[in-house]
Amino acid sequence: MEEALVAGLTCRESDVLRLLARGLSNRVIARRLDISEKTVKNHLSSIYLKIGATDRTQAALYAGHVGLTDPGEAAPSISVSVLVSERDASPVAALTARERGVLLLLARGLSNRVIARRLDISEKTVKNHLSSIYLKIGATHRTQAALYAQYVGLTS
Repeated sequence: MEEALVAGLTCRESDVLRLLARGLSNRVIARRLDISEKTVKNHLSSIYLKIGATDRTQAALYAGHVGLTDPGEAAPSISVSVLVSERDASPVAALTARERGVLLLLARGLSNRVIARRLDISEKTVKNHLSSIYLKIGATHRTQAALYAQYVGLTS
């Protein structure tokens, strides 16, 4: 939390970032903090500038990196109801090698375009891999997937 203060975040911005790090949408963050969605967007814009992030995935990863998560809340708020093989109950094991590679680059905060360039595949293929990843790990968007990858140690 101290690093968040060094970045110059206000208490409210820290609250928004903490909820973002749990993979919550702007709507849910607004409800939890009893503010408007527009206010959440404004806080996020300010947070991005202060921490040098370009999107919510990078901001969520930053929050996890500096410990701006509640104890016991480090796991992304996604269900892990996935179809996996009987021999291995790990959701990550259900991913193909290419999907793990895409997820790793996503967890580093890279855009679909950059992921496609790094893996020498099309952006459409990256999107297809992401759809498959979301289904397998129970995520609904890239921020949840990135947080999940971080939680299971894929980024280590």
